Amino acid sequence: MRSLDTLLLALTALLSLSAAAAVPKRPAFTGLGQLRTLYISGDHEDLGCVTSEGKWTVDESQCGVFVTERLDSNQFHLRALKAGQCGIDVATFKCGGGVKEAVFGTWGTPGPVSGNEVLRYSQYGILATDAPDSPPARDQAPLAMHFYSGSEKGKWVWLGWKALSGNHAEDN
Repeated sequence: MRSLDTLLLALTALLSLSAAAAVPKRPAFTGLGQLRTLYISGDHEDLGCVTSEGKWTVDESQCGVFVTERLDSNQFHLRALKAGQCGIDVATFKCGGGVKEAVFGTWGTPGPVSGNEVLRYSQYGILATDAPDSPPARDQAPLAMHFYSGSEKGKWVWLGWKALSGNHAEDN
């Protein structure tokens, strides 16, 4: 009888694991979230976040809160709650007044950062700065980011998504 109980417990555990695996994971870039700057190599170290204006900072108090408007399962518009719509202006990522709204997407979870979705614009996604070194220092002003061209000296990043709870009604 004891071995039957053990077998039933093992089967129950196995079935609950299978059921959990069958539940689809909530896709990134939905709801409220932060844009995180993920180093392009190694373990994709989190090197800070993006401000509401679309600039790179390591000061967590300056991280913007973003929301997406899904166009379909692969494409979306992105908006900073505090500044407004986000887009690409001459290869530079920006958010706020005067920025033409862009259609963004991801490469899905098998993309460049395995298991995580990262932002893409057409075939582009790696961002960098013109600063002699990046990421910016904590006491340095946030840095403008543009698509990597091969000449930038600092670290290059993908923009990942960190989902936030619904309690973030306004930007920091």
